[in-house]
Amino acid sequence: MKTIAILGLGMALAPHMAGLADLKGRVRLAYAVSRSSARRAAFEASYGIAATDDLDAVLGDPAVDAVILLTPPASHRDLGSRILAAGKHLLIEKPAGLVIDDTRFLADRAKALGLLVTPVLQHRFRSSVRAVAKIISSSAPGKLCGVHCLIPWWRPQSYYDEPGRGTYARDGGGVMLTQAIHTLDVLRALCGGARISAAHAGTSPLHRMESEDMVCALATFGPDAAPGTIMATTACFPGMPETMTLIFERMTIRLKGLQAQVFHHYGQVETLGGEGASGSAADPMAFDHASHRELMSAFLDALEGKTALEVDLSDLLRTRELIDAMTEDHGH
Repeated sequence: MKTIAILGLGMALAPHMAGLADLKGRVRLAYAVSRSSARRAAFEASYGIAATDDLDAVLGDPAVDAVILLTPPASHRDLGSRILAAGKHLLIEKPAGLVIDDTRFLADRAKALGLLVTPVLQHRFRSSVRAVAKIISSSAPGKLCGVHCLIPWWRPQSYYDEPGRGTYARDGGGVMLTQAIHTLDVLRALCGGARISAAHAGTSPLHRMESEDMVCALATFGPDAAPGTIMATTACFPGMPETMTLIFERMTIRLKGLQAQVFHHYGQVETLGGEGASGSAADPMAFDHASHRELMSAFLDALEGKTALEVDLSDLLRTRELIDAMTEDHGH
């Protein structure tokens, strides 16, 4: 049984708590930490667990094996460093800091201290994504020939009216870092890498915000440099599921939301995964927590020495590099 603490009791909390409830035979939540008295009170009312603002006491408890860090990105470098310095493993919400050097810093600290860090890139743990990854790893598809990725999400202005949201000072960026990062991480992993050829990032008339809400890019994918496109936005009302179309020599694979379809050239069509909301519309938390649970389970497996980490900060670094290449013309 591993003992953990959660630091940050805001919007990202619910799927993590649901995942922990599913894994109660393997993990114990010992502490919930927030500077906000209102959020501590709300947490205690919702979950019946006492919350605290004393982070030093939590990090000083030798019983705590790991910390789940759910605070805004601007705090991730400093808090992540404190957690690692206390000898605790770390599960950290994306992005791991405002700029890519923050992620490199935490990766170097973890390596030096012999600690494990997993970023919350939970889409990699969707059943459809895992099934598609298995197919691609075989020789069945043939060479990758082309790629199209569309992330037509919606966030109302009220979402960006939250203090700090969509700013460089708190979030580090807009649609790419706070929404599209999950899909782009899956895309990069399934295709075996991506390189941006040209991109445009901007803010549409639908939002008043500092950072970008719309990005379009031309790219090449995988070792054979298959051509393709990427488009991501939070200005597409009312919000539609993200789609990835991967064109191979002997099949086309299309991932839409939680589901994937494999169209074989000989006629068979396979459907993988299930249906459900993916957080594409006005409510960013309208999605099932199953992929969070599977990510946490994999993190626990690594803590228990059963397996290596399935997703680590090197994955987040490569995905952040991809994002930075698309948004450099919309910098702060």
